[in-house]
Amino acid sequence: MTDSSAITVTVCPHCDTKIVGQALKCSSCGRFLEPQASEDRLTMPTQETAGQKAAPEVAMGGAADAPVRGASEPPPPPSGNLQEISDERESWFPQGPDPLIGYVVAGRYRILECIGRGGMGVVYKVEHTEIGKLLALKLLAGELCREREVVRRFKREALLASRLSHPNSVQVFDFGISDGLTFIVMELVTGQDLARVIKLSGTMPIDRLGRIMVQVCSSLAEAHGIGIVHRDLKPENILIARTKEGNDLAKVLDFGLAKLREAPELNDVTGSGSVVGTPYYMAPEQICGKPVDGRADIYALGAVMYKALTGETLFLGSTPMAVFTRHLTEPPVPPQERNPRAAITDGMSAIVMKALAKAPEDRYQRVEELQAALIDQLGGLGQSSVEILLNSTQLAALNADALQGPEPEPDDASRTGMARTLVRPQVATRDEVEAFKRKLSRQRWMGTALLVAVALGFMYGGLRFYKRATAKPAFDGFEREPNNQIHEALGTPLGVEVHGQIGKRIDQEHGDRDFYRVAVPPDVRVLSIDLKPLPNMPLCMWVYRSGQPNPMAKLCGGRPGVALSVPAYRVEPDTYALSIMQDRDPYGASAPPFVLENISDSYTLKLAPATPDPAFEVEPDDAPPVAVPIAIGGEVKGRFGWTDDVDVVCLKPSAGPQRARWVVVDAAERPRDRGAVLQVTPANGARPGVGIRVHRMDLSHKAAADDLISPWKSDPFDASAGSPTNCLTLRLTLDPWAGSDAPLTPPVSSEQWVIRVEAVP
Repeated sequence: MTDSSAITVTVCPHCDTKIVGQALKCSSCGRFLEPQASEDRLTMPTQETAGQKAAPEVAMGGAADAPVRGASEPPPPPSGNLQEISDERESWFPQGPDPLIGYVVAGRYRILECIGRGGMGVVYKVEHTEIGKLLALKLLAGELCREREVVRRFKREALLASRLSHPNSVQVFDFGISDGLTFIVMELVTGQDLARVIKLSGTMPIDRLGRIMVQVCSSLAEAHGIGIVHRDLKPENILIARTKEGNDLAKVLDFGLAKLREAPELNDVTGSGSVVGTPYYMAPEQICGKPVDGRADIYALGAVMYKALTGETLFLGSTPMAVFTRHLTEPPVPPQERNPRAAITDGMSAIVMKALAKAPEDRYQRVEELQAALIDQLGGLGQSSVEILLNSTQLAALNADALQGPEPEPDDASRTGMARTLVRPQVATRDEVEAFKRKLSRQRWMGTALLVAVALGFMYGGLRFYKRATAKPAFDGFEREPNNQIHEALGTPLGVEVHGQIGKRIDQEHGDRDFYRVAVPPDVRVLSIDLKPLPNMPLCMWVYRSGQPNPMAKLCGGRPGVALSVPAYRVEPDTYALSIMQDRDPYGASAPPFVLENISDSYTLKLAPATPDPAFEVEPDDAPPVAVPIAIGGEVKGRFGWTDDVDVVCLKPSAGPQRARWVVVDAAERPRDRGAVLQVTPANGARPGVGIRVHRMDLSHKAAADDLISPWKSDPFDASAGSPTNCLTLRLTLDPWAGSDAPLTPPVSSEQWVIRVEAVP
């Protein structure tokens, strides 16, 4: 019997493609799947069996989950001290539909699911379409991909990392750029990272930690030998796999990727004092920006061992700069004193303290010296089997054993996502990938020779046939199915209406959605957006920027029949993908709405270049850096184009001392729909940060002190302070006096707000 918590892998009866999860259509050939016997299916335990909730699946080649925006939002940023933030910053997984699921990168890596994310990018589990084996693929973050120097450095570092072949290093098989996505393909490791091991155990026994560190030293020795310094060693970058006998196999990942952050605009410490990565394991010379060598990795290993032995990081602080300062100036407390209850020997404590010397010349000069000291310490503890960890042949066998090892315990799911539970025989090895590359090289050579021969005889006819076969259908103003996935997006020119339908749903939980692709040229910086609605369902438009897996904007109407109309929306020259779908946000209801369909009515979408009105807002303007500017005596207007739209207006500072006040007029032409009221929150005045509800007409019902009549005038304030001191934040909110039958969310409408600034004598 198949476990109810297992993922089903279905084999398409038409093209033999493997499809992960429940799907009605094949992601390769697009034909409907037929019911299959249980022996035609493979199962693999999901992340729930590892004690962690798995991200929702998306049927590859079919429709993705209709979004429930309330459930798909990532959790809020963690609060608390620096330690808590660093422990949680990369632990969450996206819960909404990922548009890259099912996409084939570089023609051979089919994305199956997102298994992790961090400061460098997103990690996916992928299937090699030619050899049918599983690997890990990391997509670099968008800000990295757009820097030409960073991409050049990435190629150099990835090429060096691909030369690492030690069994204690995560193997790099491939890298490159495809369709604007910068990627690196790695070995998919089953197990958990060292941070998770420490978190579960509190502290680690010396013998187990020593055997793990001996293996890490072997990995670093190979890397240092060819000039690679890791630069970002931390427990999260050390994976621990388990063999059938329960032995630990350590594997180090992300060699050289930290060096990509060396560009001035992407360096470790920004001008504001924020840190890319964690500061707990950085050597003093790295903090100071000096050239680093392998001794910086030795310092990081010392800090990792300190954490594993004591259960606490070497130095703590409320800010990154506080931690850096302690690394530079404060001598570490010996591990034995930091945690007297742990069984830490004098020898092990001395090894850690030498690795943590402030000056590089006072540490172990080569990682092999640190490894020898660890082996001597383990020998004194009676660990006679350490030699197997130094024999590359035996380690390779141990590595193969770990890949074929037992299923992890239910809580053995790595927090970073690099160690998801897998069907072991499906994991690709270096030999299999290299064999495919050799086969591909031979096929390319033979194919080239054949093409040359054919071209000599049939060049003219072949070119004509190629042009006819590859010509894309002309845009006719109507969507073309299937376009449920981002790689199926319909190219749509600016300034032209496109008609589409939210057609038949896939099932009760999967609705139709339509992807469109829009190219914004260099001379266009502002677009107008018009989405005319359907009568029976509210619509959303999610906007994705090229190379970004997550939407940069979510514009939703909130109610059936509500149009999305934004006169001016600020953009950068690039390629964007737009996804039109049913808005399934419950907006305070007990459950999300049913998945709807409409095969008779069409929506229309039009994006066009726009020239903004100087007296009207340009979206997005939800924060002081992008706020609508206004001068004393000036006037600006705006409106709320979608649910949750927030507008900010900031006063330009006066040349000298001067006093002024805000004047807010709302919905002068006609009142807002019942249940909606304008909320104005000033950043200055007697009650800064307190929202004021501005009603259009006399209040005939009960009102509070925060309910005022339009026009509202603020108390006078000093106009010379400038933004963000003199700013107003505007949003729609629920009218608390509208009655229990009022809508659960403020209805979006076309009524305008008007802001003026009057000089006060």
